[in-house]
Amino acid sequence: MTNSGSINQNNQDSNKAISAAELAVLGALFTTFGDVLSTIAAVLALEEERKDSDDNNDLQKQIDDLTNEVKKLKKHLNNDKPRRF
Repeated sequence: MTNSGSINQNNQDSNKAISAAELAVLGALFTTFGDVLSTIAAVLALEEERKDSDDNNDLQKQIDDLTNEVKKLKKHLNNDKPRRF
């Protein structure tokens, strides 16, 4: 019976080792999945930042164009004003 008990103990130890290895693999899979999600989130954030930057550049160009138009109109109005002496 000691031989049978020893085999039983070895089987239990082996099952515990397999369970620990399976848990380690599962943990590694979860970690990898989390890293993939983090990478995707970072890429999306960079794309959003680039898009916002492009939008800001377009708005700045519109502001500059409108500012130039206002300057031209002011100059035109000042030239057309009748001068009084």
